[in-house]
Amino acid sequence: MEYGISGYQTDYRFEKKTVVELDSQLAYLTEDTVLDKVYLLGTKQGDHLIYTEITLVIENGKTGDRQFYPIPTSSGMGGGLDIGDFNHDKQQDIGVYILSGGTGNQVDYYLFFNEERKVQLGFSNRLFEEGLEYKVTYLPYYQVEVKNLKTDEETILNLTNKSADYLAAIYDDRGQLKQSLNGVVARVSDSNSINSKVHDEGHDLILTQRILGRSHNDTLGYVQSYISFDDGNYYVYRSLISQ
Repeated sequence: MEYGISGYQTDYRFEKKTVVELDSQLAYLTEDTVLDKVYLLGTKQGDHLIYTEITLVIENGKTGDRQFYPIPTSSGMGGGLDIGDFNHDKQQDIGVYILSGGTGNQVDYYLFFNEERKVQLGFSNRLFEEGLEYKVTYLPYYQVEVKNLKTDEETILNLTNKSADYLAAIYDDRGQLKQSLNGVVARVSDSNSINSKVHDEGHDLILTQRILGRSHNDTLGYVQSYISFDDGNYYVYRSLISQ
């Protein structure tokens, strides 16, 4: 397939870029009887680890015409497609996930709804994250409290499985904190679609976030949010915190 992107201009030199197909799937988007081809494309230069100009492309299965949809997160270390009926209207929608962050340990997820045979962006994890508010607090006796400030739900994490050196840096011999310490709930790090738990058919979305302690490498646990959609609007119907 010829994608029509061959390179770019920088420092007055023409540097060749390669168009890479990050993922491709078939879906009934423009009509019910002919499958369309859905591509997630990016460009890559040489041995660089980062893909740029990441774009969603839909090729009409009947006419061969292509529609291009830019992704707000246009660069990352990879990505893929997630086809399902997220809006529960018996039309297939398109989820796009991009592995972002410095080491690809963050996920940006975008959901393109297929409404009346027109595909348009309707949801992103950034919108979801803006509605969250957690407080992560270290407690005496080797515990951490994770509190959802929107719902006042509290979960206690046990730190006794941490190394002696880790605990000694935070607690004294009596299990008391040497100083107050807080963690954070990080951005989305994983996404999964599942069969809907609240609708008779279609799909829901699970977004997972890490609970971080003293540093970005200090994972204390995970927050999993189960998300469903009605008429393009999302709501969280279950939130699970685990270690």
